[in-house]
Amino acid sequence: MPGFMSRMLFVMVLMGFVAVRFVYRRHREGERQAVRPGRERLLTRAMTASVAIPAVLWLGSPLLGFAQAPLPEWVNWLGYLTALVGVGLLAWAHATLGRNFSPWLEIRGDHTLITGGPYRWVRHPIYSAGALLVLGSGLLTGNLLVLACPTTALAMLLWVRLPDEEAMLRRTFGTEYDAWATGTGRLLPKLGGPPR
Repeated sequence: MPGFMSRMLFVMVLMGFVAVRFVYRRHREGERQAVRPGRERLLTRAMTASVAIPAVLWLGSPLLGFAQAPLPEWVNWLGYLTALVGVGLLAWAHATLGRNFSPWLEIRGDHTLITGGPYRWVRHPIYSAGALLVLGSGLLTGNLLVLACPTTALAMLLWVRLPDEEAMLRRTFGTEYDAWATGTGRLLPKLGGPPR
C-alpha cells in the first residue's frame, strides 16, 4: 500500500478512536468509589503514551523506518479492517455502558451491571476493542514498533488491572456478577454463545 494511503487510513483509525473516547470519557457528577486511583492514572497514561508516541513518530518522521516490515498490500488492508472493527466495537461497548463507563476502576453510586450489547458475550469488550485496534494498526502500518509498544502496554494493563476489576465487580454485584461471568468470556466469546 502506498505510504500516503496507509498514513491517511491510520489517521482515520486514530481519529475514530479518539472521537469515541472523547464522547464517552466525560466525567459525570456523583459519588464514586475508586480502586487504586494513582495506579490507574499511571496505567492509562502509559497506555496512551505507548500508542501516541509510536503513532506520531511513524506519521511524522523517518525514525521508525528501521522497524518497517514489508507486508503485502492485502495485509495492510486487513489491518485497516481489523482496526475499524475495533473502533466499532469500542463505540458499541461505550454506548452500552453509558453512565457506567469510567477510564479508571471505580464504582458510581448508581452503578448497574451491564449484561447487554457486546457484554452479552464478553465481560471486557473495551479491552477486546483495544486489542483489535493495536493489531490492526500494526498490520496497517507494517511497523513493528507501532505494533509492539501498545501490545506490551495493553498486556501489562490487562495483567495488572483485570483481576482488580473483576474483584471490584464481584464485590459490588455478588451472585448477579458470578452468574453473568459464568456464561461470558473474558476477552473473547465463550464457545456455545451467551447463556439463555
